[in-house]
Amino acid sequence: MGTSQLLSFFNFTPDYSLKCAGLYGKLLALFHAPLYVTKDVENAYCFVIIANDNAGNEHALSVYSGPSGPAIGGLQSANEAANALWHYIMNADVQPLDYEYEGYYMDALSKIHEGVKAGVPFYTETEMDDDEVEQANKELYN
Repeated sequence: MGTSQLLSFFNFTPDYSLKCAGLYGKLLALFHAPLYVTKDVENAYCFVIIANDNAGNEHALSVYSGPSGPAIGGLQSANEAANALWHYIMNADVQPLDYEYEGYYMDALSKIHEGVKAGVPFYTETEMDDDEVEQANKELYN
């Protein structure tokens, strides 16, 4: 559709993975079910949000987790709306919903287990053995 990443949610810091886990719980609280969820960490989820800019123009934006982490995407003309959506999400006073996610990061051949439990984000990454790599390949590419 000619869309691209307009902005990222976080810079890489030591607590980056926990922030990302907490953000997804917050997105679930704000927007409920995403359009899709996959086991591919580089394409983990996507929400489609219609946002308005200051002139009242509607813009279709995606809030997703991709290769560079959680981001907002859309047409370049939607920068203002994307920035407003980012501020809305980051400043929303909602408790992240509990969830659990398992996925695969194939660049590092690792399994990701993350989520929120009782409002507290968690994140673990473990190296996959050969059998797990084979299973991941079947789940992602078959």
